[in-house]
Amino acid sequence: MQPRFIVLTAALLLPTPLFADESPSRSLMALGGEMLRSAEGLQAESVTAIRHGNSLRKTLNQLRVKLRSLPEGEERAALGETIDLFAGEIPRWQQQAASLRERGLSERQRALALLEVGYREIWQPHIRLSGPLQLDGSDSLTSGHNARIRSVHPSKLNMNVVPGDGATPADMSLAVPAASGQNIPGELDLRSFQISRELAVFAHVEPETGNSRVPLNEIHSWKLMLSRLDGEPLGDAEIEIEGHMPGHVHGLPTQPRVTGEVEPGVYRVQGVKFQMTGWWVMTFKVSAGPLDDAVTFNIRL
Repeated sequence: MQPRFIVLTAALLLPTPLFADESPSRSLMALGGEMLRSAEGLQAESVTAIRHGNSLRKTLNQLRVKLRSLPEGEERAALGETIDLFAGEIPRWQQQAASLRERGLSERQRALALLEVGYREIWQPHIRLSGPLQLDGSDSLTSGHNARIRSVHPSKLNMNVVPGDGATPADMSLAVPAASGQNIPGELDLRSFQISRELAVFAHVEPETGNSRVPLNEIHSWKLMLSRLDGEPLGDAEIEIEGHMPGHVHGLPTQPRVTGEVEPGVYRVQGVKFQMTGWWVMTFKVSAGPLDDAVTFNIRL
C-alpha cells in the first residue's frame, strides 16, 4: 500500500504535470528521475568527503612524524596545535560523509519507489508480475548441474567443488564436478523493476508463463519492458543477454535472445532456461543510438 500512498501524495504536490501534455504517471517518473540524479549527487559528495578526510589523516600522520623530530620550543608547540586542529577535523568529515551517504540512499529509495509506481501505471496492460521472480512451485528443487554447454576456465576446474559430485552425461561438453553452495547476500535486491547502470533506463522483466513463475529445467520466454526515466518507451533497442550464477563456474545452459519487439519498448526474450536453484544474475545490455547501458536483475530460485 505504501507505493499507492506515494502516488496520491505526489499527485497532491503536483497539481499540474511537470511537462506539457504529460500524464501524471509520466510526471511521477520524471520526478523520480530528478530525485535519483539528486541522490547520485549526494553519494558523490559523500565520496568526496571521505577522500578529504583520508587526505587530512595522511597529512596528520606526516605532521606527527615531523613533531617527533623537533626539540622543545615554540615551533614544536605551534605544530602541536596544528596537529590538534587536524585531528579534530577528521571525525567531522567522517560524520559528514556518513550523513551524505544515508541521505543519498534514502533519496534513492524514494526515487525508485516513484519510478516504479509511475512505470506500473504506464505499463499496466503488460504487467502481471508485481514482486520478485519466483520458482514455479510444481518444479522439484534440484541442484544438479545439467547444463548442456559449460564455460569453464582451466584455472577454475578444481575450485568450489563438492568432492565426488561429478555426474558426466554424454551430452555435456566438459566433465566438471558440481559447484558448492553460494554466499548469497542477505539484502539481495530481487525486484523485477530495476534502474539501469547509467540511470537512463527503467526496466521490468517477467516470465511469459501461465502463472508468471520461472520453471526449472524448461526452456521458456520472458517479456522485457524498457522505458526512459520519463516513461517514454525505449524502442528499436539492440539487446544482449548474459546470465550466470555468482560463485559458480557456469552460466546459463542456453543462449537467450530477443526475438521481437511486441510493442514499442516491449521485447520478447526466448530461450531462457535455468538448470538449478540458487542465485542467478541476468544482465541485459541495451544500446539505442547514443545510449549504451545495462540493466541487471537478481533472481533467487
